Amino acid sequence: MNRIIKKVAVLGSGVMGSRIACHFANIGLNVLLLDIAPSQLSPDETAKGLTLSHPKVKNRIVENALQTAIAANPAPLYDKRFAKRIKTGNFTDNMSQIADCDWIIEVVVERLDIKKIIFDDIEKYRKKGTIVSSNTSGIPINLMNEGRTDDFKAHFCGTHFFNPPRYLRLLEIIPTNDTKPEIVAFLMDYGRKHLGKTTVLCKDTPAFIANRVGVFSIMQLFDTVAQMDLTVEDIDKLTGPLVGRPKSATFRTSDVVGLDTLEKVALGVAHACPNDERKNVFQIPPFLKFLLENKFLGDKTGQGFYKKTTDDKGKKIFLQLDLKTLEYVPTGSKTNFPILAQTKGIDDLKTRLKILINAQDKAGEFYRKTLLPLFDYSSRRIPEISDEIFRIDDALKAGFGWELGPFEYWEAIGIEKGIELMKNQGIEACQ
Repeated sequence: MNRIIKKVAVLGSGVMGSRIACHFANIGLNVLLLDIAPSQLSPDETAKGLTLSHPKVKNRIVENALQTAIAANPAPLYDKRFAKRIKTGNFTDNMSQIADCDWIIEVVVERLDIKKIIFDDIEKYRKKGTIVSSNTSGIPINLMNEGRTDDFKAHFCGTHFFNPPRYLRLLEIIPTNDTKPEIVAFLMDYGRKHLGKTTVLCKDTPAFIANRVGVFSIMQLFDTVAQMDLTVEDIDKLTGPLVGRPKSATFRTSDVVGLDTLEKVALGVAHACPNDERKNVFQIPPFLKFLLENKFLGDKTGQGFYKKTTDDKGKKIFLQLDLKTLEYVPTGSKTNFPILAQTKGIDDLKTRLKILINAQDKAGEFYRKTLLPLFDYSSRRIPEISDEIFRIDDALKAGFGWELGPFEYWEAIGIEKGIELMKNQGIEACQ
């Protein structure tokens, strides 16, 4: 059937929900953004004599979330005027309005019991045939389907956007055992054509594709840092544009994403994948535990692996966490990696990678300790998380901003050469 999306409901107005709503507004759709009504008055509301039943109070959470999103940098809207396309409300008074929506996206807190309550309400009001999806990053999609009507099941799947939705190209589509094939095909096509996404079909496995492999890569690197005398700044120099990754590299990216989010995904995989041959990599290292315990969660709290502050003269400076002493120290260190001078004039990434992986200095050792396990881990995820290797490459490129996916990295240095290097590292490559 021909399906046209004119209006979308986004249920949950947190960081992801509000920004997903903005991106749908970007492409010209009308959006209904709903969230819970407050259970307590704010001091300002009390001073004004307002009650919990007052409309401004009931919509305070969703309105504040939307205004925060609109003012955010990077901007989630192409033009702030597009915010007029977003209508706000609360679950108590406005859930019935989803009846005229063509796609309903659930983005509430990551608790299955709460999601099921929302799905109960969706079933009361949605018209038959309406697409329903969840933006969960950790709860199995099939578990959400339990107890639902046949029509709901047939039109339900996971649609995992990456933050920020306007800028990161990945949209993972995760069907359940009951999702109609034509719904999957529609979402894959719609995400690509209208939302500007790289849509990747995923199996319903823990952390799906991008986070399963991408967070493994980060946690494996953390494990390596503990073994080598390298700084936060050193690692970001080695894992940024030099190897086809974003300027934010590893530690800076972790700060942007949120260290609590990183912990959640890592521990989720460790718990949900008892047979994962590398499950110990997903355990939280001491320096990350220190940051989490002190609520130093990255950009959202003003400090994480990096901290922006001012010196005695009021000049802004950046500090980095010393991973051994757990104290903040100045950035700007000049660690010498001889191989970097040799690759400075080489613009072709694949040529550069061949030189870096074979380097006999500390940088070369670092690349062998981090890239080779990534190749092995990715190959062992076939067919667990995907039947096709290109989906893993697509997911990492679109979700993490890599120029090459794991298998493309491996191919760049040579398949046989990669296997040889793995054997030298004591890794029996999965072939």
